[in-house]
Amino acid sequence: MLAVTTPIEKALKKRCDAWHLRLDKFSFEQRGGPEAKTQALKTVRDCCNAQTSRVHLEATIRRTLTWISCMERQHGDRFGSVELVLDSRLLLHLGRASVLENVGLYAERTTGLPLIPGTALKGVVSTWACWAAHFNPTDGSFREFSQDSTQRHNFANAEALLAERILGNNDPDGSEQAGDVVFVSGFPLTAPKLGLDIVNPHYEADGRDKQKLTPNAFLCVEPGIIWRFVYYVRVGTTDAVKLKEQTQTWIEEALTQTGIGAKTAAGYGRFRRPTNEDRTAQEKRQHDVVAAQAKTAEQAKLDAAKAQQHDEAQAKMKQDYPNPASFKNLVLNKLNPSQLEQLRSQIPTLQKPENESWREELKQRLASPDYKDIRKRLRGKDWFPSDWLPPQ
Repeated sequence: MLAVTTPIEKALKKRCDAWHLRLDKFSFEQRGGPEAKTQALKTVRDCCNAQTSRVHLEATIRRTLTWISCMERQHGDRFGSVELVLDSRLLLHLGRASVLENVGLYAERTTGLPLIPGTALKGVVSTWACWAAHFNPTDGSFREFSQDSTQRHNFANAEALLAERILGNNDPDGSEQAGDVVFVSGFPLTAPKLGLDIVNPHYEADGRDKQKLTPNAFLCVEPGIIWRFVYYVRVGTTDAVKLKEQTQTWIEEALTQTGIGAKTAAGYGRFRRPTNEDRTAQEKRQHDVVAAQAKTAEQAKLDAAKAQQHDEAQAKMKQDYPNPASFKNLVLNKLNPSQLEQLRSQIPTLQKPENESWREELKQRLASPDYKDIRKRLRGKDWFPSDWLPPQ
């Protein structure tokens, strides 16, 4: 939670949820300056990287994998996925409209799991396919681009002819057909950590040198995690395997050679093919999270048991008979003809809800054959509750 210092801020109740940043614009301006944004992003980062949050995200990933498995069974040979390792920091939706500009994080709305949307993946593949269509392998140059040449139905080389089928028609006058490949999303196979990065503009909007540098912080996804990118070919499509294989090739080439997200020219958002060491590290991280989850569950059981013992002890302290010896002295010893009238003073105490267990013990004692004479005497007492005695 962010510290609040003014009544206005308290009224606005600005807060930072675990993975969804919500800050009122007015309260943000009242605090003033980029340090407020930096502190807010640090709170998000620390919350997401906490062990409890990571256990939650791992559970989300397992549910996602289950859903992906169902999708794979449904689509069979038309289903495809690519696993790649994030090799540099990843920035997503850096330019989307927000009170805090340049946040740099895209996450699933309901769970907070960082994702790469299928639309972003399709956009990168589209750009790569366009480059492939204009690449000249003889000298490594690109053919001249024009408005018409970027239209997929005008692509020249044989490989790029599949672009229109995979991605759909992109005619400026209106699309004539959708692509035969559906790009689902990319998601991490283990919970990634969030990091904080900065950009430090040196020039004003009009090009003048800044007199005072003001670093601008943004969130990023830390590297080292294997991500899975999922897609499938639509039902009824011919040459589905061919389209699937070409899509896989373009995804691998685009993400490993150009990257995805913001600031790819500066090296962000770059992926690479996983090695055996990467998969071993991933399995270890998953094992550590499962162990931590089990430890957390065991600790929760211990805490619950301690809480129950504490509640029971507190309940006993509230009882008028803190131990069996006290109950015997004040109640049970009065179950004889000479002291029976002294039991009258204990009736209101025994009727209290917190003394229910002692009241039941008294009923059991009176139901014993040894107390037949006492039962007969108590039935004649108007101060003794008749429902405490067994039926005649």
